[in-house]
Amino acid sequence: MSKERKLRREAREAAARAAVAAEERRAGRRMARRAVWRRLSLYELRKRRTGRLSARRTATERAVIAVVAALVLFVIWKLVPSTALAVALSLLLVLALPVFVIVAFDRRSS
Repeated sequence: MSKERKLRREAREAAARAAVAAEERRAGRRMARRAVWRRLSLYELRKRRTGRLSARRTATERAVIAVVAALVLFVIWKLVPSTALAVALSLLLVLALPVFVIVAFDRRSS
């Protein structure tokens, strides 16, 4: 009886070792695929850093801010007849834009 238990235990241990080895191979392949994907997708360039300007904003929010600012600048330079006034309004926009961004996208409850 003990020889049979020993054989069954050895079979279980061999199966467990095979399962562990298979999982290690799968994990290795997964890590290799992840490394290739990070190289191809320029992951390091897209990684967000906390010291970055407007790090609290999502990419969509930053895109909306840029498009709105560009549209306002376009309207200013097309509709304002005086160049000096257009420059002054552009500077005012540059100075006031952070305030509008905080008001529009602030995530804190009021």
